Amino acid sequence: MIESKLTLDIIHANLEGVKHQAQLLQQMEHLEEVEYEHTGSGLLIFIEYRKAAKGFWLTDEQLQDLFGEGPTELSSVILINEALGIRAETTVHFTNGLIDRVEIWNQEGEYPEEDLEEWKLERM
Repeated sequence: MIESKLTLDIIHANLEGVKHQAQLLQQMEHLEEVEYEHTGSGLLIFIEYRKAAKGFWLTDEQLQDLFGEGPTELSSVILINEALGIRAETTVHFTNGLIDRVEIWNQEGEYPEEDLEEWKLERM
């Protein structure tokens, strides 16, 4: 299961109100963070799934319904921490119908390497 509250909050906020939300939320208990990559201006959080997650994959038809011909990603929430100068775009990426990566990109400059203790998420 995903341990990071920040990662969970970003995923839940980006999934809010989207088609197939209930099915996507069922994936969550079968996913876990496996790697973090600090990019200077952001953070990549790589996610893997346990076998049980396969029962909640989005089908090709559902992916088409949700994303059309565009990229298979959701990016509708901004991460804010004014004290640290963070105003970051957040993106939840999918591969083969499963959540596989969360990306945070700070539009204001550097993103800290240490975990955030507080944040606010706003709809774009």
